[in-house]
Amino acid sequence: MTAAAVRRRLRTPEPWRFLVARLYSRIVLVSIAGAVGYGWAYAGLTKAPQAGSAWTALWLSVLGATVLMKVSLAFGPVFAGADRMFWVLSSPASRGALLRPRFFGLLAVGAAVGVVWPAVVFGVVGAVVPPLVAGVLGAACGLAVVAGAVVLQRARVRAQGWLSGLVGLAVVALVVPAGWFGVPVPWAGSVGVPADRPGELAGGVPADQPGSGGTAAGELGTFGGPAGEPGVIWAAWAVAIGLALVAAASVRHLRRSDLASGAALAGVTRVSVSWFDLALLGAILAERRARSLGRVKSARLNQGRSHVAALAWTDALRLRRTPSAALVWAALLPVPALVALGGEPDIAPAAHLVAAFLATDRLAAGLKFVCRSPAMRRALGLPDRQLRLAHLVFPAVGAVLWCAITTAFTPHVSVVNGIISAAGAVAVVYRIATRPPVDYGAAIVSFGMYGPTPAGLIVQLSRGPALLTVLGLVQTML
Repeated sequence: MTAAAVRRRLRTPEPWRFLVARLYSRIVLVSIAGAVGYGWAYAGLTKAPQAGSAWTALWLSVLGATVLMKVSLAFGPVFAGADRMFWVLSSPASRGALLRPRFFGLLAVGAAVGVVWPAVVFGVVGAVVPPLVAGVLGAACGLAVVAGAVVLQRARVRAQGWLSGLVGLAVVALVVPAGWFGVPVPWAGSVGVPADRPGELAGGVPADQPGSGGTAAGELGTFGGPAGEPGVIWAAWAVAIGLALVAAASVRHLRRSDLASGAALAGVTRVSVSWFDLALLGAILAERRARSLGRVKSARLNQGRSHVAALAWTDALRLRRTPSAALVWAALLPVPALVALGGEPDIAPAAHLVAAFLATDRLAAGLKFVCRSPAMRRALGLPDRQLRLAHLVFPAVGAVLWCAITTAFTPHVSVVNGIISAAGAVAVVYRIATRPPVDYGAAIVSFGMYGPTPAGLIVQLSRGPALLTVLGLVQTML
């Protein structure tokens, strides 16, 4: 039996009407995302880079590549579901031939993400390198990241710790004043191009001088300069192709343990997104995290403490055993400043609020667990309000600390905005954590041309996001 025959057996026949409907919805989503991305990229291409923009673009790219690698390793990246696992492991067809179509699809996705990523960076710091060069290098880097993830999957190397360290280094490079490294701070305010000298680039270099190239002359040197661009491109593609060849040869050596974990995560992610309930995804991520820890050292709670202090200390131990939460909390620090740097000062306070909510939400795992587990609440034997307040201590402290740090260096974000962001982030996290279970039997209301709409489900899901939207509007009006 050939691999093509196995794929035909696994392919579920589907009416053409369903295929057209699915394709239509995807085209609409891609069109909307493409229009927004085009506007963002156009704004970045027409914006003159400031001094130090290349430094910011470099570490943003490192951060993006590292996050892509972490996500790829979380899913495998090559995985096989329960319907394919038997054929992959037991059929006479070649295992590599059965898995390579998915592998090539992942390579295509990685290359596409690499092509799109420079547009995101340009929207923040401006075009520090020619767009064509950035797209070609981005495609090579995306291809190399996905292929490298497959190689690590085959070698069964746990690289998440090293990648987390690299994420922390990128965050430090983006947050700490770049002048400490000999590069001016990109959002220092006075490093941009003066309004009365439009012909001069950041750093005092006239645009018509030799070597400027009509763009940031000093910035291109960071990426190799015009003379070094072909060599850098060829080297990047040589590394990407070499990793892709090694990964393609490694696919046929993947075991059941390599293919199964990613399939479970992919299935739960699909169900969570389809049912608008991310609690399922959070549960399996918590289970995987516990398995990766293996065992932990027990910690004795001081019996002299009050119940609230003991529960807060338990929440602190939970955060200590999940360093990824603190890493995400720190990685969100430069986000509001990057939004303001990207030429969107009007929405910088709203972006500060959203980033504060995301950072606080990462510290609220204990609050969500207690609120969603009636058995645990009964076992603890304390009033619900006391349990919730005890597990709200560390999210509140994290929100206040995060807003205090970011308000100090984020332009267009005042102290009042920081106070509203801190209080609003805690309130939104509390409302989402205490939300009742989703009732999918809610009423459906027909609004004429929009068709049947699950209004009850929308109202349930708006508990928390609605408050975040109102607070965002308040932030923009201050």
